[in-house]
Amino acid sequence: MAKALQGYTQLSEIPKLISKTRTTFLSGVTLPESYRRAQLQQLYQLLVENESDIIQAIQSDMKGRPSNEIAVTEISAVKSEVAHLLNHLSEYMKPKKMPSSAVFLTDSGEIRYTPLGNILLISPWNFPFQLTFNPLAGAIAAGCTVIIKPSEVCSHTSQLMARLVPRYLDENAFAVVLGGVDETTLLLRNKFDLIFFTGGCNVGKIVAKAAAEHLTPCVLELGGKNPVIVDDDCDFEMAAKRIVWGRWCLNAGQICLAPEYVIVNRKSQARLLAALQTTITKYFGDNPQLSDQYARVINQRHFQRLSTVLKQNARHIALGGTTDARENYIAPTVLSNVSMDSPVMQDEVFGPILSIFPVDNVRNDAIPIIQSRPKPLALYIFTNDKTFADTVVSHTDAGGVTINDVVSHFMFPGFPFGGTGHSGMGKYHGWYSFAAFSHEKPVLNKYPGADSSYEMRMPPLTDFKVKMAKLFTEEKPKKWKLPFSVGPWTAAALAGGAFLLKARL
Repeated sequence: MAKALQGYTQLSEIPKLISKTRTTFLSGVTLPESYRRAQLQQLYQLLVENESDIIQAIQSDMKGRPSNEIAVTEISAVKSEVAHLLNHLSEYMKPKKMPSSAVFLTDSGEIRYTPLGNILLISPWNFPFQLTFNPLAGAIAAGCTVIIKPSEVCSHTSQLMARLVPRYLDENAFAVVLGGVDETTLLLRNKFDLIFFTGGCNVGKIVAKAAAEHLTPCVLELGGKNPVIVDDDCDFEMAAKRIVWGRWCLNAGQICLAPEYVIVNRKSQARLLAALQTTITKYFGDNPQLSDQYARVINQRHFQRLSTVLKQNARHIALGGTTDARENYIAPTVLSNVSMDSPVMQDEVFGPILSIFPVDNVRNDAIPIIQSRPKPLALYIFTNDKTFADTVVSHTDAGGVTINDVVSHFMFPGFPFGGTGHSGMGKYHGWYSFAAFSHEKPVLNKYPGADSSYEMRMPPLTDFKVKMAKLFTEEKPKKWKLPFSVGPWTAAALAGGAFLLKARL
């Protein structure tokens, strides 16, 4: 009864929805470009015609989140992604011709992009529309059908999705399942052709384990503790402004790309703290709780989790630290003199708390610190020294890197977005979204004639045949580079020479 009141999808209906979307995919209705284009256009209209409802639903779930920030990060970002896929759909769907060699001179080879099939898309609560509809757009462009499972934490937004998706999209191909652990567990017991999950590492492991039972591939967009390196030679005021924006202006730090800890010279820690304090006051006023530009923590459970982080690290609080349980409010907080053993360094904070990790020498100490930890989703470097930045990028690994800013690589046109190692697997955005939901299928079309040439590979496999096979198929390391390329006519001449030697077979 409680689940019915919450509007959860009945468990008995879930297998029927999966069967319906899979049947739709197998029918081939999603394959034509015209169908994909029509669905993408409908998705775009969904965003255009329901902007105020989307903002209202998200603000009902996340108190205090600024409407203009939602308009940019949740709606405009998805509209741009959908528009990009519409603008490039024909290009992306076009088979890719592959270069041949002398052996395949009369043949043609190409890579065809075929949809993976029926997709399970599990999205999070922190940016519910962007992190649901961005990958959904990629799946539509690729020709897939999708079961969407939004987070039950953002109930108003999830219910809005459940109303809008069947109104705008083909309800036989795209369905929304509302629910919590039981509904998600049942979904994961079923066979899908890909699971696209965005969320925390612990749940990501559960998803991957369930997918392994069916040998189902996964895209896992997770998170981690994203480091920031502040070099001694950088502009500290500039760095502070951009760090504050990435940590507190975007959903109060409830974003997987937010800076988590700052590696800075021990002698410069006070200077950085002063710059951070100045910027926080500039953006949110003397009392951020009164600012209409500062969001609240999503719910009481996460508020209590973050309050525990503050209690465990109370001696490190240098800025902020105040809370109000009535509003799920936690002030922009900076912890100073954090070390590897500090409780805050054990897990991703995912909230409005930033740590300062002082070291004796940034250029000597930053790389070993980052190398010693699980691979983060993002790495940020503030420096005027390109050589140092290149050294950090070469000797560390992260899902993405931004130099002299934070988060911005997520928005850069043409860049893939995704994690590596502990922070996830797979990538999307733009072309990479289309590719994430597609199978690159090699198709070779052999010339049916010239049957005599096939005798070269038929038994008996003589020494001469082996020599010919090696000559035309075995690639060797180049000792030097030719000043010219071998064109198709040269290749044809070589192939003709092989035919002239046929008499010796």
